[in-house]
Amino acid sequence: MNFTSDVKKEMINHGVTDGAARLSEMSAFIRTSGTFGVKDGQPTFFLVSETENVAEYFMSQFSKIFNAELFVTHATRDRMSGRDKLLLQCPPSVAAEVLKTLRLVTKNGEPRQGVSAALLSTEDKEISYIRGAFLGGGSCTLPMDNGTTGYHLEIVFNDKKTAKDFCLVLSEFEILAKLAERKDTFVVYIKSKEQISDFLAVVGAHNALKKLSQLVERRDEANRTNRARNCMAGNADKAAIAAVKQVVALKKLEESGGFTLLSEELKQLAKARLDNPSMSLQELADKLCVSKSCLNHRMRKLMAIAAPKEETNG
Repeated sequence: MNFTSDVKKEMINHGVTDGAARLSEMSAFIRTSGTFGVKDGQPTFFLVSETENVAEYFMSQFSKIFNAELFVTHATRDRMSGRDKLLLQCPPSVAAEVLKTLRLVTKNGEPRQGVSAALLSTEDKEISYIRGAFLGGGSCTLPMDNGTTGYHLEIVFNDKKTAKDFCLVLSEFEILAKLAERKDTFVVYIKSKEQISDFLAVVGAHNALKKLSQLVERRDEANRTNRARNCMAGNADKAAIAAVKQVVALKKLEESGGFTLLSEELKQLAKARLDNPSMSLQELADKLCVSKSCLNHRMRKLMAIAAPKEETNG
């Protein structure tokens, strides 16, 4: 089961029971999954769902609200996703009243653009509207282990005004979403893992939120480990380059007889470096029983003598 299915399943398990909030949820669901039309001269609408339990949930909710039954006309398989799609139809005899009750058409029966304020008059209605929209046209993907995808949550709408209104609803919960046009649809999307976490908290998908938090922590830990490893590798490279420069300069100094001019401490360090070209400065310090800061000081003096025209390295 993918993450979107996990979120939707959890939302359904904590279904809306308040009558007014049910209307908001149902209205948003029809907005994001419905197609409006006319059958036998009467207005009607069809709903498409890729998830059987989502279809069953809204068939049950529809029955409780309107004392009528949505019925499955047929099922098809999506060639792109490979998932089954259920096509639900509203009985034409109640469709007009349903659409008016859910504020999806005006009093004159014209399609309504945007979200009616009556569906968002309380916080419970706002949350229910968010839930219904996600159940009808939402998806959420998380990064894969191979890094091919990132954090992405989106909900697809058929008109721009409703999509804009939905962004405003999310902003009431300090969730900042963006809007993009995709072919003939309008997509409200979130790519921030923090904002997706807030979204899941608002709709009550706490198990999904926990799963997301665990993934974020694992990836953050892996990123910290990689940064530390890269930093250590970079430092090791720098240390190796510095050691090579020291060995080359000290060999020249030795061949020119320059060791006779060195103090006993510097001569001891010079020989130790030539005998141990791959040792780090800390390892050399331990070998000579001095502190690293002391050895750094001596190495700078030694390199100033051995390679006075080159940039010294401490």
